[in-house]
Amino acid sequence: MELGLSGRSYLVTGGSRGIGLATARLLLDEGAAVTIAARTSSSIEKATADLGGHPRAGFVRVDLRQADGGRTAVTAAVDLFGPLDGFVNNAAAFSVHNDHPDRAAWAELFELKLLGYESVVQAALPHVRDGGSFVNISGIASLRYMALSPHVSAINSAVEALSRHYAAQLAERRIRVNTVVPGVTATDRYEQRVTRLSQRDGLDAAEARKTMDSRIPLGRPVDPAEIAAAIVFLLSDRSASTTGATLVVDGGAIAVPDAATVPDQTRAGTGS
Repeated sequence: MELGLSGRSYLVTGGSRGIGLATARLLLDEGAAVTIAARTSSSIEKATADLGGHPRAGFVRVDLRQADGGRTAVTAAVDLFGPLDGFVNNAAAFSVHNDHPDRAAWAELFELKLLGYESVVQAALPHVRDGGSFVNISGIASLRYMALSPHVSAINSAVEALSRHYAAQLAERRIRVNTVVPGVTATDRYEQRVTRLSQRDGLDAAEARKTMDSRIPLGRPVDPAEIAAAIVFLLSDRSASTTGATLVVDGGAIAVPDAATVPDQTRAGTGS
């Protein structure tokens, strides 16, 4: 399907690995220019190598937990490739909790994934062309019970509410705003979950992976490229009448209630 993205410019936060990197790669394949925002120099170096030094890929090191993070990311994108046609808020945190999260855990995720997303939106809107589109990445925790991660559930739900707010606010400019909700995704974080489950329950890696995957109706974690395809579709004019929507890409976990509880409920981030 021709998506008509050639010559357009996008910003992807949390773009140096996993879902963000898959999204950046697909946008580049479609002919767009992409600025990838990431928190560490090492992750930027790895992403640069993964993309083979693509001439339409730019990078900016930024921590969206900082008050000026959104402005820093957007300024770099505009300086590199001009006005934006949209952006993807994908930055996330990863942490393990063996008990109810403390105030610091709530504050860190709130600053990164809600205030951070909001800072990108506010910084970007003066530079986004009318008729553009942006996507906020939530997480399946917004739709299911997670015993040790109420902060992840609450903040991901807030991200979805934020998207609906801006969908209404920006309709006059024909700027569309949607949310993508990934399920358990085949990233390095998935492998870390397999390792923790293996250690906790005395399973070998294959058994731990089989246990994890058995909770997903389609029998496997979601490929990051599949989530990227959903994101890029929502950025394109092929979804011109879609705004304020929440698109779940989870292998059927939410559709089957018994599948919605995974054996390891100790991670925070986009995919849980």
